[in-house]
Amino acid sequence: MSTVNVQASTSARDAITYALVGKGKQREQHEKDRTTRAAALSSSVSSVEDFIARAEQLAHAHHRRNELYTYTQNFSPDEFDLNNPDHVLRVNMLGVLLAKRMNSADYLVVTHVDSAGGHLHNHIYVINHDQLTGKALKRCTSWTHGLHQVNDELMRAEGCEVLPSPEAPKPDWDLRRQAFKPGGFEQTLGDKVADALMDPRSVDRDGFEEALAERGVTLAETERDGWTYKMRRTDNNKLGRKKASGLCDEFTASGVQPIFDYHRANAERINHERAEELAGAAVEFADVESLDVEARRHRAAVDQADHGSERAGAVREGDGRSPDGQADRVDLAAARAALEAAARRRDEEQDRRDRKDARRRRIAAEQQRSRETARRVVGAQVRLGCALDDGEDREAARDDGPEFG
Repeated sequence: MSTVNVQASTSARDAITYALVGKGKQREQHEKDRTTRAAALSSSVSSVEDFIARAEQLAHAHHRRNELYTYTQNFSPDEFDLNNPDHVLRVNMLGVLLAKRMNSADYLVVTHVDSAGGHLHNHIYVINHDQLTGKALKRCTSWTHGLHQVNDELMRAEGCEVLPSPEAPKPDWDLRRQAFKPGGFEQTLGDKVADALMDPRSVDRDGFEEALAERGVTLAETERDGWTYKMRRTDNNKLGRKKASGLCDEFTASGVQPIFDYHRANAERINHERAEELAGAAVEFADVESLDVEARRHRAAVDQADHGSERAGAVREGDGRSPDGQADRVDLAAARAALEAAARRRDEEQDRRDRKDARRRRIAAEQQRSRETARRVVGAQVRLGCALDDGEDREAARDDGPEFG
């Protein structure tokens, strides 16, 4: 089951760079690690650089304002698990199939697992050029003009769940940001808010505001406007503001709540796993302590027997048993049983950890293979530090007009 939405984009470079490395601290971390946000990536063009260049060249040659259309395809976590590498690849392929069904145009599909809400989703970029007609795209350029019908047909054909009464989904920030000027105040502010929402501390408003403050953003609330975000502008150094609803619906008081809930549930899960690990360690320590106590008791019994024999002046050879012939055997049996039980528990715990580690390694390996293509953008035309600068230097594009030939 998936929802889909669309937004025209005037800058292929800015849109795709954001999808691959994000903004703010997320971007800094990807730059440091030389990684990307892409859990999986597919394209009809040989490389990301070539895809961007083609989108720019076609828009310039045909005097089109929009270089591409961006589609977000969001999947339910009840149907696809973002921690399952097979599900990640499956979702990426569903994005490819949707791109092919919508138009005869070049596409790039980037699959993300890092959403604040914890669900798999695709960013599908389609160049604004129909290869059959040579004209700008006409089909599936809005939710009401065929887009959701084509997506529902695909879900049905692929055996996925279909929404019974679909409604046009509200665009998330990844899509909404393309409606603002690249590098402008609104886009920069929204990127910082989105980055703060990704912070694991954002389990409630207090934690969210703490994350915002680190990014130079403050949050205010009024009865008239609801939530408003404020940030110092770089062009005139004045304090700028924007209503949350004017940026993106998921930045409003009601929109952030599911994200808070996700971070809270994730924190509780992590705390529970840590508590289990500590409890397991405590059990093992108790087992060792009990064995040590048994050993001390056994040594004390032997010493006492030896001292008793010396006091009695006895010189006969012993057979290693206490006077009643049973006590030492009971102690040894108890110690052996406790040792075996502790060993079994350690083995079971180690097996559990090994299975979790193996699953993590498998997921990481699958995602690493999928990222290899995307990594080529680092250090090439789509360098981490030049995407927005290139967008500023580009000649202002004109609106799509009548096309001839």
